[in-house]
Amino acid sequence: MASTGNDGDWEVTPAGFRLLVVGVNNTCRSPLAARMLQQELDIEAPGDFTVISAGTHAISGSPVSMKVLALAEHRGIRLQGFFASQLDPETISEADLVLVMDRSIRREVVTMAPKALRTTFTLLEFARILPTVRREQLAAPIGRWHSLVALAPRYRAPRKGEASDDDVNDPRNRPGKAYERMNAQIDSAIAAIREWEVLASVPERRV
Repeated sequence: MASTGNDGDWEVTPAGFRLLVVGVNNTCRSPLAARMLQQELDIEAPGDFTVISAGTHAISGSPVSMKVLALAEHRGIRLQGFFASQLDPETISEADLVLVMDRSIRREVVTMAPKALRTTFTLLEFARILPTVRREQLAAPIGRWHSLVALAPRYRAPRKGEASDDDVNDPRNRPGKAYERMNAQIDSAIAAIREWEVLASVPERRV
């Protein structure tokens, strides 16, 4: 599988599915979401997935927000020693799926790497459309996720209600409740992703 160091660079190997989570500074939403997603996918398919994160306006080497560290520790996730990475076109092109924190980041990602248009979603958008995407239940997890990425663009549809509901709340420089809301949004989205994978790994019963 592909693995990375703290700087977010891929060590290229032939196997594995690569997910890139993108925020702005890469010190708040994106590292938390990436580590939570890695944890959940490792439960279902150990060693098959590599999840890294980066920021569109990151200062490389910056540590994670203290409030995010506390949220991560509460969930049993280690973010100590994580350092922010600046996003670049190569990192985008090497990812099989790009999940961004909000629509403005998605625009920046696609501007930087136009070929990533079909494989880039906001995290909440991806979780929203996921239950409607047909599962390849006979495939191994990596193959199933490659099929998912190929099919998912067909299911894009405007969210009913406010378009901003597809954005993860950015809590920087805001009160603690903003961090709680961010955490709840990420948690809900990743729970939906894990549920899709769990159900996909169980063969359908024929009546």
